[in-house]
Amino acid sequence: MSTAALPPSHPSLPENRPAGNLGAEMLARLFEQARPLVDALFAQVNDGVTVQEQDFSLCFANPAAARILGASSPEELLRTGSGKVFERYDVLDTAGHPLSLDQLPGRQVITRGSAPERVLRFRDKRTGEEVWSRVSSAPVRDTRGQVVYAINVFRDVTEVMRTEERLSLLAEAGELLSASLDLEGTLAATARLLVPRMADWCAVHLAGDSTPSRQVASIHMDPAKVELARQLAELYPTAPGARSGVNHVMRTGQPELTSDITDTMLVAAARSEEHLRILRELGLRSLMVVPLNARGRTLGTLSVATAESMRRLGPEELRLVEELARRAALAVDNARLYTEAKRAQTRQAVALEAGRMGAWEWDIQAQRVTWSPELERLHGIPEGSFGGSFEDYQSDMHPEDRERVLTSIQRVVAELQLEHHVQYRIVLPDGRVRQVEAHGRLTLDEQGRPSRLTGVCTDITERLALEEDARRLVREQAARAEAERARQHTAELLANLEKTQAELAQRAQELTRSNADLEQFAYVASHDLQEPLRMVASYVQLLSRRYKGKLDADADEFIRYAVDGATRMQALINDLLAYSRVGTRGKELVTVPLERGMERALSHLRLALQESGAEVEVEPLPSVKGDETQLAQLLQNLMGNAVKFRGERPPRIRVSAQREGDTVTVAVEDNGIGIEPQYYERIFAIFQRLHGKEEYPGTGIGLSICKKIVERHGGRIWVESTPGQGSTFRFTLGAAATTPA
Repeated sequence: MSTAALPPSHPSLPENRPAGNLGAEMLARLFEQARPLVDALFAQVNDGVTVQEQDFSLCFANPAAARILGASSPEELLRTGSGKVFERYDVLDTAGHPLSLDQLPGRQVITRGSAPERVLRFRDKRTGEEVWSRVSSAPVRDTRGQVVYAINVFRDVTEVMRTEERLSLLAEAGELLSASLDLEGTLAATARLLVPRMADWCAVHLAGDSTPSRQVASIHMDPAKVELARQLAELYPTAPGARSGVNHVMRTGQPELTSDITDTMLVAAARSEEHLRILRELGLRSLMVVPLNARGRTLGTLSVATAESMRRLGPEELRLVEELARRAALAVDNARLYTEAKRAQTRQAVALEAGRMGAWEWDIQAQRVTWSPELERLHGIPEGSFGGSFEDYQSDMHPEDRERVLTSIQRVVAELQLEHHVQYRIVLPDGRVRQVEAHGRLTLDEQGRPSRLTGVCTDITERLALEEDARRLVREQAARAEAERARQHTAELLANLEKTQAELAQRAQELTRSNADLEQFAYVASHDLQEPLRMVASYVQLLSRRYKGKLDADADEFIRYAVDGATRMQALINDLLAYSRVGTRGKELVTVPLERGMERALSHLRLALQESGAEVEVEPLPSVKGDETQLAQLLQNLMGNAVKFRGERPPRIRVSAQREGDTVTVAVEDNGIGIEPQYYERIFAIFQRLHGKEEYPGTGIGLSICKKIVERHGGRIWVESTPGQGSTFRFTLGAAATTPA
């Protein structure tokens, strides 16, 4: 068991700690106090368990973790550190792609707070052996919520993953081998399945007519290596009588496995210095040669080797390749049988035309049956061994076909049908079932009675198989044609989709440019209107002050209308300027405390809040990515609306925020007059008002500005409301990145 302990002063905690930072120290002490129980408990666990500190070092490891990570003991693992241990391994994902140490779940938990479970492959750089582990990590947090430790659990799933890999490989190979009659091309495609999933090299040899073997495939990821292997085979061919290698396996039908190829072996096998140079340049690590055996014959070999990957091929890999070779051999032999069956069909047709193949005769009156030697061979019995009785004739008929065949013969004899034709199955002495077809002609004696039934019998097993193959090929061709039509249709759809996407992109670009122009126009127009309007408002207000009460009542009312109109126009222009500045005058989005924007908003609304008697409750708000000025305006507009659109009760406003992942959702709740559901979308449109200006003042731009600010920050805004009870406005912002402790 591990005896390593945490140091008395945890390295992540300073000596003079404030009271709020004692959580990590307390965890360290609790961990140390529970160390004997933890050691005893996890020593009995088959899964590897490690505890990782904030600097990624290990402070605990159980024996299973040491075993999985290649250390002799937990003490060695803690002493050398996980970084040193991983220098021994290439860490890969399930697809074989390299991973950096920062991508390991434990480090991600420490730096990010969480990490998904994942399956990792650890390949020993010295031996090439691979171990698969399912790794999950969980954080241990202190009282402030900071990650202090990461607990890592390693489960050895090597056998499970290898089984899945084997099944997947065999399934893909089965599909390839059964999908085509292009034998050599299919074998080459099958060899490619092994590179690089299992090996660095794969070659296929088939038995030749005039030579011991011929190579039909040589697969390696590097074409230069393939050329080097070709030169080796051309300059130094394997002797036909060699005691090892392709020709030896071809002769014996037995596999060969060399798990560890040493330089001494290369020196012993080399015929010259140049031969040795090429062998060393190939850099083979392990090699196996497996026969392609089918139906008692060796049809070829499948050679598999490793080199650059340093993987070691052993008995387990040999069993997998033997199964793959068995399936490939059956495909080779089936192709041979297919060709031979086609030839046999032609020969059978000639034999039938000549009337000399499988002849038979039944002497009806003597109850004697005669078979030709060819027919005896067809039934699998020695020449001259047929008994000659009618019982002998039907003895090897398939039980399920016997009654039908006998009924057909009885009908021919009873009804004096001149032609006899029937298909049925026979069971040979070795248990094989064959399909036969009998053609016969009935002969009558001088009295017109049935005398003889004479004919020929043909083995049609191969013909029926060929017909089934032909039907299957027709189905496959139809399926391929349908697949091609589907592919073309898909291609057309993709082309149309790309065209549509291009049009949408162009329209989006045009819309963006149009929106920018409109924003610039609104800003310029509003800005240029300010000066003349300010002059009009000043003089109208001057008239109001000087001549109020000196003219008649109509004049006073007209002046009041003019002052009110100028004031509202100024408010409208100011709001338009604010709306246009959201997109044109916004600052860079940076990390800002949302509470600071809230303080600015409350400062601007202080007088309105006091006059309305409003109560404002603000919960703790996080830091976000944003423009502080615009966020203050956003909160000010929403709380200002809560004050403006209040009922009989004093306003009560509650501001809260909730973080989920990288998003912060802010809620501004009030107890005002509420909003009908049909107006939820309309209120965010510019110049849209639900009430008259006499009832509730304003320009109808405030919520439009809120929506534009939120959208500039990459979020969205919406409202939930119950008329007469209040409304809740919610909007989302990007959360500020958390800093690791």
